[in-house]
Formats: sequence, structure tokens, C-alpha cells
Amino acid sequence: MTEPLLSVNDLSVSYGRVQAVRGVSFDVEAGALVTLVGANGAGKSSIINAISGIVRPSGGRILFDGADITKTKSHRLVPRGLVQVPEGRQILATMTIAENLQMGARTHGAGAGTAIDEMYQRFPVLGERRRLAAGSLSGGEQQMLAIARAMLARPKLMLMDEPSMGLAPKIVNEVFAVIDEVLAGGTTVLLVEQNARRALQAAREGHILQNGEIVRSGASADLLADDDIIQAYLGTGRSTR
Repeated sequence: MTEPLLSVNDLSVSYGRVQAVRGVSFDVEAGALVTLVGANGAGKSSIINAISGIVRPSGGRILFDGADITKTKSHRLVPRGLVQVPEGRQILATMTIAENLQMGARTHGAGAGTAIDEMYQRFPVLGERRRLAAGSLSGGEQQMLAIARAMLARPKLMLMDEPSMGLAPKIVNEVFAVIDEVLAGGTTVLLVEQNARRALQAAREGHILQNGEIVRSGASADLLADDDIIQAYLGTGRSTR
């Protein structure tokens, strides 16, 4: 049986005396989109920040691509193929769009220019405005820039933290269309998203968090059809994309 690309085992994360994540375990198979959903404060961001080396776990073990990365710093994970698109996008607002993309293309060496040109073709608005400050972009355009910058690192696994936050419904549709493209290109995605219904519609598998623990897991289609899940996390409306 093929080993999962990512395996999180009994993960705990604490901030001083506050335990944000308690004994969380799940796997992410290569080529899949898996989502972590739950209310604010459920522990979603703490989990992916621990995976990406931004915070140090207080317990448990994280395996990525066959190696133990539990104590690996974030800057050492990017060359291995693990990249995070952070909450709030965190673009370099005073730098140009081109300069932001150059930061993401450092692993390409002499081929960086070609790789960036490919991003301009995929995201034409970035190409048209490449010489403008990144902070001049709309929220949706900044999210596209953050995703493009991450894609330039040629990740095996992309961690995405609340990519639809603060965006209009039309722009949310565009963001999820880009996520579909990322998957189609062979990159595995672990998605943290407060919009639980939309995340589960996009994902193969979902894990629902509450108070730092996984309370339900399963195929996304099964979770979306569960009346208890609908009432507790999705609302009563059975809306679709």
C-alpha cells in the first residue's frame, strides 16, 4: 500500500498554558484535496502552521514524503516541496507584483523568468500589472498572487489557510477554480477553510474540528449528506456551487 504524502499523528499544539490542538491524526494521500473545517478557534490554522514549521508542536509526529519533519523549520521545508499560502495572503505589499513572484521563483535558478512568465499566462491580471505595487491589487487579486507565488516553488503539497476569507462570492468561485487547477497540475492540497460547505464540495475528504480535536472525519460527500453535520456546521440550506 502506498504511503500517504502527509501523515499527522497525535499532534498537539500549545501556546503557553493554552492547548490549541489535542491529539489530532489524519493522512493526506498524494494528489488529493483534503480539508480541515470548523469554527474560528477550532485549531485549524494551528495544525497547518505546525505542519509548515511555523509553530513547534508540543506533541505528536508529522511525516512528509516519507521523512519526519516534526521539528523542521519552515525555510527548510520549501525546498522539500511543502509550501503554505497563509491566511491574509501576506504578500509583500510595497514590492511590485514581479518582485513578489521573483521571491517564489528562487528554486528555479536560471529558469525563473520562464516560470514567472507561465504565471503571467495563467493569471493575466498579474502580467498586466507586474510593475505595480502588490498592495494596489484587490483582495481577490492578492489571493491569486499569493497562490501564484506558492506555485512557483513547485510544491508537492500546498497548505492553504482560509483562501476565501473576505472575498465576494464571485471571487470565491475564481479562487476555487484556481485550486482545481493546482490539483489538476499534480499538487496535493490541504485546505483550511471556514466556508465549510464550499470546502467540502471541493475536497475528497474532510475533517471537522471543534475545540482543537477532530470530531468527525470521512469522505466529503458523506459529510455533506449528514443531517447532523449540516445542522451543526453547514446551516440548513443545501446550496451548491
